[in-house]
Amino acid sequence: MHGTDAEWDVKLLFAFSGTRGDIQPAAVIGAELQRRGHVVTFAAPPNLVEFAAGFGVDVVPFGYDTRAHMKSELVRTRVRSGGPAARLKAFNELRDVGWAEMIDTMVELSEGADAIVTGFTTEQVALLFAEHHGIALISLHHAPVRSNSYFSPFPGAPLSLAPLVNRVSWKMVDAALWGLTRKRENRERARMGMASASSNLPSRMTTYGAREIQAYDPLFCADLAEEWGADRPMVGFVGLGDSACGWSEDAEGLRDWMAEGTPPIYFGFGSMPVADPGALVTAIGRACRGVGERAVVSAGWNDFDVSSDDTVRIVGQVDHRTVLPACRAVVHHGGAGTTSAALRAAKPAVVCSVGSDQPFWGAQLERLGVGASMTLSQLDAHSLEDRLCTVLDPEYTRRANAVAAQLISPEKAATAAADLIEASVTDWSPAVVTSR
Repeated sequence: MHGTDAEWDVKLLFAFSGTRGDIQPAAVIGAELQRRGHVVTFAAPPNLVEFAAGFGVDVVPFGYDTRAHMKSELVRTRVRSGGPAARLKAFNELRDVGWAEMIDTMVELSEGADAIVTGFTTEQVALLFAEHHGIALISLHHAPVRSNSYFSPFPGAPLSLAPLVNRVSWKMVDAALWGLTRKRENRERARMGMASASSNLPSRMTTYGAREIQAYDPLFCADLAEEWGADRPMVGFVGLGDSACGWSEDAEGLRDWMAEGTPPIYFGFGSMPVADPGALVTAIGRACRGVGERAVVSAGWNDFDVSSDDTVRIVGQVDHRTVLPACRAVVHHGGAGTTSAALRAAKPAVVCSVGSDQPFWGAQLERLGVGASMTLSQLDAHSLEDRLCTVLDPEYTRRANAVAAQLISPEKAATAAADLIEASVTDWSPAVVTSR
C-alpha cells in the first residue's frame, strides 16, 4: 500500500554523503516517509547532521566531514598541481576519502533495514550492503549519470553529439571508474563472505533491480525521460521546503538592506572552494557597478575575510527560498539545488561551474534561454559583466517566469519520490539478487 494512507511501516536507511545539495532533497523525502509512519534513519556527514535534523528526521553521523574535505589541501591544491605522479597519488587518496568510515558505519546501520536509500556518490557502499542483506536499494540522481543517447559524461561536450558517441562515452567512463574502485570493493566483499564482483557499478545496479529516481524536472530532458521511461523515473526537483537555515545570523539586517534599494544580484558558490575570495569579491563589485546593480554574496563553505560596502553585501549561508525571490538575477556554481531554487524564483542565472553536473546545468539554462555559463576559473570583472548584461535582458526574465510556471512543484516531486520508494520495498523480492 502506497501513499499517506499506508497502514504498514518499513525501516528505511538513508545513507548520503556530499554537500547541502545532496542532503536536503533526501531529507525532505525522508521526512515525508517518516510522516507516513515508516521508520527512517538518516545517515549524513558529521558537518551536516544538524542541518539534516532540521527537516525532522533522525540523523546519525556518516562518513567524513565534507566541509573540511572541501577546504583541505588535497582538494584545493594537490589534485590541481604538481607533476603527473604527484597528481595521481593525490587522486588515489581522493578516491578513497571516507570509504573506510562509511563501511564501518554501514555495518551497524544496515542491520534490520528493509531498504537503503542513497545517492550517486555512495552507491558503491550502499549496493554492497543491500546485496549482503538482500534488501531493496534506491538511489537519487540529480542529473543524468547513466548511459544515454542525449548527454555526454564529459563536462562541456556539445549537446549535438551522436547518440552512439554518447553511449560509448558512458561505457568508457563506467569502465574507468570500475577499474579504479574494483579492488577496494572486492576486498570488502571477501571480508563479508561475498563473491567478487566482475562488472561495473551501473550494470550491477540494474541487474540487482535498484530503483534510480531522477530528482530533476523532465522539462530539461524530455527525450531522455522518454528513453528511460519507468526504469529511471523523473519526479522533478526535490528539496525546496523550508530549510533549517533561514535568515542566518550573518544575514541579520540583509532583509532591510535589500529593501533599501533596487533588487540585488545574488552570488553563491555553495561548497565550491574559492581560491582567492578577495579577488572574487573585487571582480563581483566591478562587474555589478558596470551594470548598475548591487550584489549579495553568500560565502557558502568558504571563509570570506572581506568587508561589505555599498555595492556588495557579504553574508553567510542563507535560505534560497527567502532571498532569491527578492533578487534580480542569480550567479552560482550550477549545482542542481541552486539551479532549481533560481528557477523556482523565476530568476535568470549565470552558472560559473567547477565540475560534476554543473556544466550540464549551465548548458541547460543556456538552451532554454534563461541563463549564461562559464567556468569559475574564467570569472573576472569583464567576463562577469558581459554575462550579466546578457541575463539582465528582460527577455531572460520573461522566459524564466515561463519556465518556473512549468516546473513540477517541490511537494509533488517529494510525494512522487516517496511513492516510488514505498513501491520499491513492496515489489522487492530477494529472488532478484543476482549481482555478482
